[in-house]
Amino acid sequence: MSNQEVAILNVGGSTFTTWASTLRRFPESRLARMLNGNDHEFRLVNGQFFVDRDGTLFNYILDFLRTLQLSLPTDFSDYQRLQREADFYELHSLADLLSQENLLKPRPEILEVRFLLQETQAFFRVFGSCSNTIEALAGWVTMFTEQSLRQNWNNNPFPSQKLLTPLPLERPSHHDLVFQCGTDYSAGDQLVARYSPCVVFLS
Repeated sequence: MSNQEVAILNVGGSTFTTWASTLRRFPESRLARMLNGNDHEFRLVNGQFFVDRDGTLFNYILDFLRTLQLSLPTDFSDYQRLQREADFYELHSLADLLSQENLLKPRPEILEVRFLLQETQAFFRVFGSCSNTIEALAGWVTMFTEQSLRQNWNNNPFPSQKLLTPLPLERPSHHDLVFQCGTDYSAGDQLVARYSPCVVFLS
């Protein structure tokens, strides 16, 4: 296959299209040998080179071949898996870059909690710079409102009881958790704000 031809790869079910010259960026790599038919790990199926590897991580590998730069999302954490894929394709420069200690260190995360008023409703919003952290919090955090139960007898010696009602959880994005904790309602000619005390449980 000449460098001017288009190559189609099927990596674990994900299809990628690129110039053959891009895959030959590093002549010693397995991708370059694949085009020459010298690597039996890659099978030519219906005009596509198939290899049973991680297609999601191959996005970053192909981007590196195109730009010679490593560009990863801010919340990316699969450095070791990506390095393993780079080793598989024998892209030694990429593997060496991923093995650098400063890349493997966890990046500082931003976690922000805010109380918001939006039109006629009140919310608690939790924002996180790392979507994995927010995903974990969604499974750990349950927020309830406290509502007093009305007592129907006089001179009740017991303190008023509290009813805990779970608040619905909303996920407007991968980086947000939102709990509704209050509403505004009309009372005659006045607009009355009503906010519920909240209790948070961590499981």
